[in-house]
Amino acid sequence: MFYHGKNVLVAGGAGLIGQTLIRHLLREGAHVRATQYKSRTITLEDKNLQVVPCDLTRDEEARSVFKNMDIVFLAAARVRGAKQIKEDPSGLILYNLNLHAKLFHLAAETGIERCIHISSSYVYPDTGKPNVESEGFQADPCQAIYGLGWFHRYLETLCKHFHHHSKTKFAVIRPTAYYGPYDQFNPAEAHVIPALIARAVSRANPFEVWGNGEDERCFTYVDDVVSGLLLAAEKYAVAEPLNICAQTSHKVKDVLHLIFKLLDFHPQVAFNTSMPSTIPYKVSSPKKAMEILGWEAKVSLEEGLKRTIDWYVAQISPRLYV
Repeated sequence: MFYHGKNVLVAGGAGLIGQTLIRHLLREGAHVRATQYKSRTITLEDKNLQVVPCDLTRDEEARSVFKNMDIVFLAAARVRGAKQIKEDPSGLILYNLNLHAKLFHLAAETGIERCIHISSSYVYPDTGKPNVESEGFQADPCQAIYGLGWFHRYLETLCKHFHHHSKTKFAVIRPTAYYGPYDQFNPAEAHVIPALIARAVSRANPFEVWGNGEDERCFTYVDDVVSGLLLAAEKYAVAEPLNICAQTSHKVKDVLHLIFKLLDFHPQVAFNTSMPSTIPYKVSSPKKAMEILGWEAKVSLEEGLKRTIDWYVAQISPRLYV
């Protein structure tokens, strides 16, 4: 087994990807060091897990957690929902650019064997069809996320730079609309699925939905994303991107109907088209990952939503669930 006995750092271990990744790595027999920052905490305890409170933007703190690691997964990032992306895209770009450039350089400088970067489908132009990896640098990204799209393109370019000018091998994945337990359910910062779940669990009625419900994504359950991430790090650390996403796409209104079904909830729905969404159609093709890694998403949207709702109800707001 590739990860058995290896020292693996999960930078940003308290978030959606991080907490799921830690659990997968421990099952694979890795020795895991994971960072956490401020309010979000890692809930798991294990003899092979070291949790380190750390501000990765501080050079000395970051350098100390990279020490003696074989593999680094960079799951640390400042993430925001559609409203904050629209209101302050520059702040989001500047924070994450500084953070990731620093961590790429540190991985290369300290001789990490493999560094894994989580990019984004924001790199793609609007083609009106599922995007393939070769389209990532063709034309401009969608106007609504123009700066964020170029930001992710630049980080991918930095990965290539360090891959070719150091001994560290980089893997790059482009996930799309992932969700699941340990997501950010704060309404001010949440993406669409956790935001809808939080309001549905609290029985909001009338039930307001931002946009018209027609936005379409290949929503992907977090365990599927992490399984692809682990395979990419093992088999495709060549600084070339892979789409890691569900093969089937759904509209927001389809997600909403499934959430209502799972909660046996039947509110009056009000679509608020004056509130921000980002892009009407943002779908990727996972064909390359299927061919190279033998990977495909296994968790259906309904099953993934059920698992996420059950976790949210048990961990966050059990008193609101009727």
